[in-house]
Amino acid sequence: MDFTRPIEIADKIYWVGMYLENDPFQCHPYFIENGDESVLVDPGSMLEFDAVVRKVNTISSMSSVKYIILHHQDPDLAAAVPEMEKLINRDDLLVVTHSRMVPLVKHYLITSEYYEIDKHDHRLDDGDLHLQFVTTPYCHSPGAFVSYEPETKTLFSGDIFGGIEESWEFYAKDDYFEKAKQFHAEYMPSKDIFNYALSKIETLDINLIAPQHGSVIEKERVYPLIEKMKALECGLYIEKGYNEQLIDTIDALKRKDIALLESLSHFQMLMDTMHEAVIVSSDEKGIIDLNSAAENIFGYSKSEFLKMRLLNIVGEASASLYSESLTAEDVDSFEIELIRYDGTPFPALVGGRNSYRDNLPVRITTVIDLSELKEKEALLFQKAKMADMGEMIGNIAHQWRQPLSMINMIVAVLKEKNRRDVLEQEELGAKLSEVENSIQYMSGTMDDFMSFYKPNKKKEEFCVCNAVEKALEIIAPDLPAKGIELRFEPKYEYYVHGYINEYTQVLVSLLTNAKDLLVHRGIESAYIKIEIFEKDGEVVLEVSDNAGGMKEENLNRIFEPYFTTKHKSSGTGLGLYISKMIIENSMSGILSGENMDEGAKFAIAMRRVFR
Repeated sequence: MDFTRPIEIADKIYWVGMYLENDPFQCHPYFIENGDESVLVDPGSMLEFDAVVRKVNTISSMSSVKYIILHHQDPDLAAAVPEMEKLINRDDLLVVTHSRMVPLVKHYLITSEYYEIDKHDHRLDDGDLHLQFVTTPYCHSPGAFVSYEPETKTLFSGDIFGGIEESWEFYAKDDYFEKAKQFHAEYMPSKDIFNYALSKIETLDINLIAPQHGSVIEKERVYPLIEKMKALECGLYIEKGYNEQLIDTIDALKRKDIALLESLSHFQMLMDTMHEAVIVSSDEKGIIDLNSAAENIFGYSKSEFLKMRLLNIVGEASASLYSESLTAEDVDSFEIELIRYDGTPFPALVGGRNSYRDNLPVRITTVIDLSELKEKEALLFQKAKMADMGEMIGNIAHQWRQPLSMINMIVAVLKEKNRRDVLEQEELGAKLSEVENSIQYMSGTMDDFMSFYKPNKKKEEFCVCNAVEKALEIIAPDLPAKGIELRFEPKYEYYVHGYINEYTQVLVSLLTNAKDLLVHRGIESAYIKIEIFEKDGEVVLEVSDNAGGMKEENLNRIFEPYFTTKHKSSGTGLGLYISKMIIENSMSGILSGENMDEGAKFAIAMRRVFR
């Protein structure tokens, strides 16, 4: 084969390199003849300059070159470009390369414009010329790529498929892998990176590979060579100390993998021993994992769960609330209604957090079944209600005492006058009217108490002042007899959203506690003060007194169930606990208590509603 002349390796594609005798590192420029839009591929260094120019002029002329392709930035490929620019002498000459290569190759003093492949959809189309570019990052430079000419199915592969050959052969033989192995093991950074490039290349229909180094590879050897290359260990030209360190690192990673697997096993065991249900879901796949507690709580098997979505287990009344929570990054626990396998609803405390699993976004939902807790709460409410009933009966008795005495006195007078036969018809009518008024007063008092103790079924907007007035109808009549001054001046009408009877019940409980403490401690000039005001968009109702306050050691326990400072005969310890649950759990407000200068102060804060 005459290496002093250009060699046509495919239709209108020529090898225009120079044979360097006794040099295992042969460099190969190529020329694509295409009239005035011809292409030089990896034109080489000044060592090959004269030979490349002479051979191109033999085929066509240097002035016919419109494109120079640079697959990477090394001098053995690009150093001769500035001198070739002078011979080509075209204003429209373009250097075709990757944008990551431009900052490097410009240091050769290249003056032509750049055609950056990543900014042109990795293609070049000019008349009959069509080229495709496939990026092969880090093989062996960050912006490396290969060029594919689809008409002849020729791949210009740059450094990939290059070889170091002591006895160089123009066309590769069956032993070419052995000649290419050393080059790739030393120049390719790693097996994974090299295989990524090979996986892209093997999708092309290749008849011929024209590498920058080594031998031209014909079709029958292309794909067997790719398969052998895939198994090649690369990045081996490293100091011995690094290899030893790398082996130590690999061993350490293996130990971490084992520890991670053990940790995952322990984590799964922990998940399965939790009483709290944990459900993992994604927008695309629905429920993808869960623990055994979820199966126990809902009654579905794991296989049934994996065919469902989260909204399938949410009660109809809670669906919109739960849908809103799914869009939040992290959600504080909130109470909703969920549905078991048999269709029965149950109350649950639900929380949510976004996370990742297998690099995909997932939602982790936690569920606590509140059924048993709600049953216990109901019992506590019932016990507190019984205590309130006793208080109610005492208040009714107090308010009925005076009208009953009056009725008794009127009846006695009428009987006596009737016995003496001095009862006049006009007086009888007047006295009966007084009796009727007293009975109506007593009946009205009973209605007030029954209305107060009848629970609301639906939330509504109500005026806080109205709730205070209802509470005072119950508690206020008993205050003067006990020497307690009530300080309350309704100034503004503030509205909130909730249950007015339950709100009134809480207020009665707070007023009763203050009254009992004032009486127990025998406070002179005793008073209870009620104030209503707005703060930060909330309606705040404060109940304060001058009974001296609570002991500091009790402040953190006043809302605990069954905690009371009263004698066991007069207190259950449930009043404040129930009150706090009513305000905070049922009406999303806040009930708090603290000591002031003269006594204690309790505050109910709820979001204001504007009407």
